[in-house]
Amino acid sequence: MVSVRLLTWSGINLGDPRRVIVIAVKTSAGGVKDKGVDYYINNYPEDRISRWLIEAVKFPSVLEHVAFTFLIEGISRVTSHQLVRHRLASYTQESQRYSAAEKGYVLPESVRKLGFEERFKEVVDAAYRVYDEMINAGIPYEDARYILPQAVATRVLMTVNLRELIHIACLRLSPLAQWEIREVVNEMVKETSRVIPELPKVIEEGCKRGI
Repeated sequence: MVSVRLLTWSGINLGDPRRVIVIAVKTSAGGVKDKGVDYYINNYPEDRISRWLIEAVKFPSVLEHVAFTFLIEGISRVTSHQLVRHRLASYTQESQRYSAAEKGYVLPESVRKLGFEERFKEVVDAAYRVYDEMINAGIPYEDARYILPQAVATRVLMTVNLRELIHIACLRLSPLAQWEIREVVNEMVKETSRVIPELPKVIEEGCKRGI
Protein backbone atom coordinates (compact mmCIF):
# COMPACT_ATOMS: atom_id res chain seq x y z
CA MET A 1 0.00 0.00 0.00
CA VAL A 2 1.37 3.38 -0.99
CA SER A 3 2.50 5.71 1.79
CA VAL A 4 3.51 9.34 1.22
CA ARG A 5 4.87 11.47 4.04
CA LEU A 6 5.90 15.11 3.78
CA LEU A 7 9.13 15.31 5.79
CA THR A 8 10.16 18.93 5.43
CA TRP A 9 9.74 22.02 3.28
CA SER A 10 11.30 25.38 2.51
CA GLY A 11 10.25 28.09 4.94
CA ILE A 12 9.61 25.67 7.80
CA ASN A 13 11.59 28.00 10.08
CA LEU A 14 9.12 30.78 9.19
CA GLY A 15 6.21 28.59 10.20
CA ASP A 16 4.56 29.06 6.81
CA PRO A 17 6.11 28.27 3.40
CA ARG A 18 3.62 30.57 1.72
CA ARG A 19 5.44 33.58 3.12
CA VAL A 20 8.50 32.61 1.07
CA ILE A 21 6.37 32.96 -2.08
CA VAL A 22 5.03 36.32 -0.90
CA ILE A 23 8.60 37.48 -0.24
CA ALA A 24 9.57 36.42 -3.77
CA VAL A 25 6.63 38.37 -5.23
CA LYS A 26 7.39 41.44 -3.13
CA THR A 27 11.10 41.27 -3.91
CA SER A 28 10.21 41.53 -7.59
CA ALA A 29 7.66 44.30 -7.00
CA GLY A 30 9.92 46.36 -4.71
CA GLY A 31 7.99 45.71 -1.51
CA VAL A 32 10.96 44.20 0.31
CA LYS A 33 12.99 47.29 -0.53
CA ASP A 34 10.26 49.55 0.87
CA LYS A 35 9.10 47.65 3.95
CA GLY A 36 11.88 45.16 4.66
CA VAL A 37 11.69 41.38 4.68
CA ASP A 38 10.73 41.14 8.37
CA TYR A 39 7.40 42.79 7.63
CA TYR A 40 6.49 39.99 5.22
CA ILE A 41 7.75 37.33 7.63
CA ASN A 42 5.97 38.59 10.73
CA ASN A 43 3.25 41.12 9.93
CA TYR A 44 1.89 40.57 6.45
CA PRO A 45 -1.86 39.78 6.80
CA GLU A 46 -2.95 36.16 6.47
CA ASP A 47 -5.82 36.88 4.08
CA ARG A 48 -3.49 38.67 1.69
CA ILE A 49 -1.11 35.70 1.71
CA SER A 50 -3.87 33.47 0.32
CA ARG A 51 -4.67 35.99 -2.38
CA TRP A 52 -1.07 36.32 -3.48
CA LEU A 53 -0.61 32.57 -3.58
CA ILE A 54 -3.29 32.29 -6.26
CA GLU A 55 -1.94 35.34 -8.06
CA ALA A 56 1.58 33.88 -8.00
CA VAL A 57 0.54 31.31 -10.62
CA LYS A 58 0.73 34.18 -13.13
CA PHE A 59 4.45 34.53 -12.29
CA PRO A 60 5.39 30.85 -11.80
CA SER A 61 9.12 31.36 -11.20
CA VAL A 62 8.31 32.63 -7.68
CA LEU A 63 6.83 29.19 -6.89
CA GLU A 64 10.26 27.65 -7.35
CA HIS A 65 11.51 29.13 -4.06
CA VAL A 66 9.52 26.62 -2.01
CA ALA A 67 10.47 22.93 -2.12
CA PHE A 68 9.07 19.85 -0.42
CA THR A 69 10.70 16.55 0.54
CA PHE A 70 8.56 13.41 0.57
CA LEU A 71 9.22 9.85 1.64
CA ILE A 72 7.26 7.63 -0.75
CA GLU A 73 6.93 3.97 0.19
CA GLY A 74 5.13 0.91 -1.06
CA ILE A 75 5.14 1.79 -4.75
CA SER A 76 6.14 -0.52 -7.57
CA ARG A 77 9.18 -0.04 -9.75
CA VAL A 78 6.68 0.53 -12.58
CA THR A 79 5.58 3.72 -10.84
CA SER A 80 9.00 4.80 -9.61
CA HIS A 81 10.21 4.65 -13.23
CA GLN A 82 7.36 6.99 -14.21
CA LEU A 83 7.99 9.33 -11.29
CA VAL A 84 11.68 9.89 -11.99
CA ARG A 85 10.88 11.05 -15.51
CA HIS A 86 9.99 14.36 -13.87
CA ARG A 87 13.53 15.63 -14.10
CA LEU A 88 13.07 18.93 -12.25
CA ALA A 89 13.13 17.07 -8.95
CA SER A 90 15.71 15.20 -6.90
CA TYR A 91 15.39 11.52 -6.03
CA THR A 92 17.12 8.98 -3.80
CA GLN A 93 15.74 5.50 -4.36
CA GLU A 94 16.25 2.39 -2.28
CA SER A 95 19.11 0.49 -3.85
CA GLN A 96 18.80 -3.05 -5.14
CA ARG A 97 22.50 -3.00 -5.89
CA TYR A 98 23.79 -2.77 -2.33
CA SER A 99 20.94 -4.27 -0.31
CA ALA A 100 18.54 -7.19 -0.64
CA ALA A 101 15.17 -6.43 -2.20
CA GLU A 102 12.21 -6.51 0.15
CA LYS A 103 9.72 -9.34 -0.20
CA GLY A 104 6.87 -7.09 -1.21
CA TYR A 105 5.13 -6.23 -4.46
CA VAL A 106 2.16 -4.36 -5.88
CA LEU A 107 -0.79 -6.31 -7.26
CA PRO A 108 -2.97 -4.31 -9.69
CA GLU A 109 -6.70 -4.52 -9.04
CA SER A 110 -7.34 -5.46 -12.68
CA VAL A 111 -5.24 -8.60 -12.18
CA ARG A 112 -7.35 -9.57 -9.19
CA LYS A 113 -10.68 -8.79 -10.87
CA LEU A 114 -9.94 -10.90 -13.93
CA GLY A 115 -8.87 -13.91 -11.92
CA PHE A 116 -5.09 -13.83 -12.36
CA GLU A 117 -4.19 -13.09 -8.72
CA GLU A 118 -3.01 -16.58 -7.80
CA ARG A 119 -0.98 -17.07 -10.98
CA PHE A 120 0.51 -13.60 -10.56
CA LYS A 121 1.56 -14.39 -7.00
CA GLU A 122 2.99 -17.77 -8.01
CA VAL A 123 5.24 -16.21 -10.64
CA VAL A 124 6.42 -13.36 -8.40
CA ASP A 125 7.02 -15.66 -5.42
CA ALA A 126 8.99 -18.03 -7.68
CA ALA A 127 11.15 -15.10 -8.84
CA TYR A 128 11.87 -14.17 -5.21
CA ARG A 129 12.82 -17.79 -4.38
CA VAL A 130 15.34 -17.92 -7.20
CA TYR A 131 16.58 -14.45 -6.20
CA ASP A 132 17.27 -15.72 -2.66
CA GLU A 133 18.95 -18.85 -4.00
CA MET A 134 21.27 -16.80 -6.20
CA ILE A 135 22.24 -14.48 -3.35
CA ASN A 136 22.90 -17.45 -1.06
CA ALA A 137 25.09 -18.91 -3.80
CA GLY A 138 27.21 -15.77 -3.82
CA ILE A 139 25.75 -13.87 -6.75
CA PRO A 140 25.91 -10.11 -5.99
CA TYR A 141 22.69 -8.21 -5.24
CA GLU A 142 23.29 -6.09 -8.33
CA ASP A 143 23.18 -9.19 -10.57
CA ALA A 144 20.54 -11.21 -8.74
CA ARG A 145 18.07 -8.31 -9.05
CA TYR A 146 17.76 -8.92 -12.79
CA ILE A 147 15.20 -11.64 -12.09
CA LEU A 148 12.89 -9.45 -10.03
CA PRO A 149 9.63 -8.18 -11.60
CA GLN A 150 8.64 -4.55 -11.97
CA ALA A 151 5.92 -5.16 -9.40
CA VAL A 152 8.54 -5.25 -6.60
CA ALA A 153 7.94 -2.57 -3.98
CA THR A 154 10.39 0.27 -3.47
CA ARG A 155 10.78 3.51 -1.54
CA VAL A 156 11.92 6.89 -2.82
CA LEU A 157 12.93 10.16 -1.18
CA MET A 158 11.81 12.97 -3.49
CA THR A 159 12.41 16.70 -3.29
CA VAL A 160 10.46 18.96 -5.63
CA ASN A 161 9.67 22.65 -5.83
CA LEU A 162 6.11 23.94 -5.85
CA ARG A 163 6.08 24.88 -9.51
CA GLU A 164 7.13 21.39 -10.56
CA LEU A 165 4.73 19.78 -8.09
CA ILE A 166 1.89 21.67 -9.77
CA HIS A 167 3.15 20.54 -13.18
CA ILE A 168 3.34 16.92 -12.00
CA ALA A 169 -0.18 17.14 -10.56
CA CYS A 170 -1.55 18.50 -13.82
CA LEU A 171 -0.15 15.49 -15.68
CA ARG A 172 -0.49 12.69 -13.16
CA LEU A 173 -3.92 13.44 -11.70
CA SER A 174 -5.38 13.17 -15.17
CA PRO A 175 -7.66 10.15 -15.83
CA LEU A 176 -5.17 9.28 -18.59
CA ALA A 177 -2.42 8.63 -16.02
CA GLN A 178 -1.96 5.15 -14.58
CA TRP A 179 -3.84 4.43 -11.35
CA GLU A 180 -0.81 3.93 -9.11
CA ILE A 181 0.96 7.18 -9.94
CA ARG A 182 -2.36 9.01 -9.65
CA GLU A 183 -2.59 7.65 -6.11
CA VAL A 184 0.97 8.71 -5.29
CA VAL A 185 0.53 12.27 -6.58
CA ASN A 186 -2.87 12.59 -4.93
CA GLU A 187 -1.23 11.71 -1.59
CA MET A 188 1.56 14.22 -2.26
CA VAL A 189 -1.04 16.93 -2.82
CA LYS A 190 -2.91 15.94 0.35
CA GLU A 191 0.28 16.05 2.39
CA THR A 192 1.34 19.42 0.98
CA SER A 193 -2.13 20.87 1.53
CA ARG A 194 -1.48 20.53 5.27
CA VAL A 195 0.97 23.44 4.98
CA ILE A 196 -0.47 25.13 1.87
CA PRO A 197 -4.27 24.79 2.17
CA GLU A 198 -4.80 26.69 -1.09
CA LEU A 199 -2.87 24.09 -3.09
CA PRO A 200 -5.86 22.45 -4.87
CA LYS A 201 -6.95 25.88 -6.12
CA VAL A 202 -3.37 26.75 -7.09
CA ILE A 203 -3.11 23.47 -9.05
CA GLU A 204 -6.42 24.21 -10.79
CA GLU A 205 -5.18 27.66 -11.84
CA GLY A 206 -1.75 26.32 -12.77
CA CYS A 207 -3.21 23.63 -15.01
CA LYS A 208 -5.33 26.24 -16.80
CA ARG A 209 -2.19 28.24 -17.49
CA GLY A 210 -0.12 25.21 -18.48
CA ILE A 211 2.71 25.75 -16.01
